[in-house]
Amino acid sequence: MDPGRAVDEDIDELEMLTQPGREDDLRTFLLLLHPADVAELLGHVHEQTALSILRHLDPERAAEMVSELDPYDQERILKLVKPEELGSIVGEMETDDAADLLQELDKATADRILASLPSDDRDDVAKLLRYDPDTAGGIMQTELVAVPLTATVGDAVEAVREAANEVDIISVFVVDERGRYAGNLALQDLVLSSAEASVARAMEAKVVEVDPKLDQEEVAKIFDRYSLVELGVVDADGRLIGRITADDVHEVLVEEAEEDFLKMAGTAAEPEVIYSDHVFRIVGQRLPWLMSTFFAGLLASYILQSARTIYESAVVLLMFVPVITGMSGNVGTQSAMIMIQGMAAGHVDKDALFRAILKDITVSAIMAVICGLTVTAIVTLWKGHPALGLCVGLALTCSMTTASVLGSTEPALLKRAGIDPAVAAGPLITSINDISGVIIFTLISTMFLEFLK
Repeated sequence: MDPGRAVDEDIDELEMLTQPGREDDLRTFLLLLHPADVAELLGHVHEQTALSILRHLDPERAAEMVSELDPYDQERILKLVKPEELGSIVGEMETDDAADLLQELDKATADRILASLPSDDRDDVAKLLRYDPDTAGGIMQTELVAVPLTATVGDAVEAVREAANEVDIISVFVVDERGRYAGNLALQDLVLSSAEASVARAMEAKVVEVDPKLDQEEVAKIFDRYSLVELGVVDADGRLIGRITADDVHEVLVEEAEEDFLKMAGTAAEPEVIYSDHVFRIVGQRLPWLMSTFFAGLLASYILQSARTIYESAVVLLMFVPVITGMSGNVGTQSAMIMIQGMAAGHVDKDALFRAILKDITVSAIMAVICGLTVTAIVTLWKGHPALGLCVGLALTCSMTTASVLGSTEPALLKRAGIDPAVAAGPLITSINDISGVIIFTLISTMFLEFLK
């Protein structure tokens, strides 16, 4: 797709080409586009138009395009496709993409499609379906080229030639006599080595391997740590059962980033639901955390109402409540997000946790003092009342410091309790900081009350 060309223009042209009698023009137009560009266009057109386009693609190209669709568009478009038509498309997909797609379909349809696949493909996909989608087994593919340690480079070249039409080859995997993962032979080494050379001498020994049950986030960290482009997945006995490629990990990183963003916004981590047409399921994911914040707000209001004698004696104090809660909420959220990101990215591990928390509290305390002194000076000059300025400044300093302590420690406590910090931290911190800010302001106002009358 031409980056300078408007998507609307391509959509309009696509709509016209789906008219009867223009089938050949449509096929030619689709051949000129990358599958990812076709997928993007299908995300903007009506379902029936998308179905017509899908039927004008050969199964191999349709498989590439379907793999590029996001889960929402997959569900929207593929629900109109007959299982037997979908079976021919799934049969052309890489095993990991096929497993991902079948997991999104209802069980009856998925079983019918699985039964229509050739026996080898069916067995491979069925094995992947047994793994959790968010694990190494869930994102691996079984297509790979493997040769024994006793093979020559010439044998490896022949194996690559035989599999070239079926497998996207990045490197040749090397296994021992028991099928255990031993290392990889890069394609450039394959070309540069003599045909008689031993694979065992030409290969690079494995750097790392992963269990299929390992979480996909940990897999992404391993790719980053060792700068990998491909990684072997092994069973309990060390036998090679699949591979994970860099493009699989890229999808994981995009997916995890989207989920974390939605979590921090106070929703459950299911983007395919949030961006679907299932209105009541979306409400079910978004409402609970909103309600928790709502009830926390009511509790803060109750505290203010209970302390009305204080604020009736110095009504001017009420105008600074939003400043206290707002600033506390900001610093608490900053601390929590820094800690959550640090824990997720591996910057903050178990051994460094206390030091990281102490550093964040120190930084926040310095900021709190600066903000407290600033607000003290502003309120004193604005209202001409030093005691009022000192009261608000002290309350802000204490409230911000408390919020920092809560924000930096809550993620670790939530994780230890088995609760995802990214989901709970945002709403929880907002709620607790509002309550603690009001309590601190009320207590400090009580101490200064005789100077404020």
